[in-house]
Amino acid sequence: MSGFAMRYWKGSIALSSTRDYPLLRHVCQSGFVTHNQLFELLKLDYCAPSRKAFNNRVLRLVRHGLLNRRGPLPASRDVVYSLSVLADSALGVSQKPFTYSTLNGGSNVSDRQLRHSLDLNEIHLALKRSGSLVYWMPETEVRSRNDLTQYGYWKYYDAVVVVRIAGQNCKFALEYERTPKAARQYVAIRERLDQETSIRQFLYLVPNHDLMWFLGEKLSQCRRAVYIGLLQDFLEQTLAVSVRRSGSPATITLASVLSDGREPQKSGTLFPGSAV
Repeated sequence: MSGFAMRYWKGSIALSSTRDYPLLRHVCQSGFVTHNQLFELLKLDYCAPSRKAFNNRVLRLVRHGLLNRRGPLPASRDVVYSLSVLADSALGVSQKPFTYSTLNGGSNVSDRQLRHSLDLNEIHLALKRSGSLVYWMPETEVRSRNDLTQYGYWKYYDAVVVVRIAGQNCKFALEYERTPKAARQYVAIRERLDQETSIRQFLYLVPNHDLMWFLGEKLSQCRRAVYIGLLQDFLEQTLAVSVRRSGSPATITLASVLSDGREPQKSGTLFPGSAV
């Protein structure tokens, strides 16, 4: 088994580059992820040969202090994992902007933050299952790029996504608005979206129609086209989901939005060194 031997605490562990590292990176990117979500993410990446092997691997990582475990969730038997400080060091990503609460098992994380992360995982999974996903940059990587390079974005998006439609790569910024923000915050959001030069398309997903209309009104003065869709519809239909532009009652499919506004891009040059 190839990998990195953790020898600086009692009970060393050899990390596999083909099994352990992909698992830890998914937890790292998600912030918080349920047992079942993590298994499916790895399965879709062909990194989980069986459920039994996956269960044993996760248990091993928890026992060696690389994964924090909490739960089970209310009304569910599913436990939730987050990355430990030891795993952060093992991955060599300690320079990335993790929150203190995330790296300490989420003891200071609110239920609202936790649910936001888990819902984003479902969005990620829906795109992976659809077969259209080319690239998913999570918020942690967006923050790292914004803070540490000259190639950042004007906003800390929940994700920057690239999908394949009719042979072309289409890029958009994804935001999941689980609960409404204060009105003054949307003024700053409109300003940032209007200044964005690296992304042409913006998608907001919301849990209900009331929030869809609220968000549409708050972003109606934005000069950029911002599209809003329902989370559950997106999980079921992905790119075929109907969305509406802020300030307009008319609907259009997300695939049509992305196709009309796309610019052909060469695969492999969008975000060097990144993965789905």
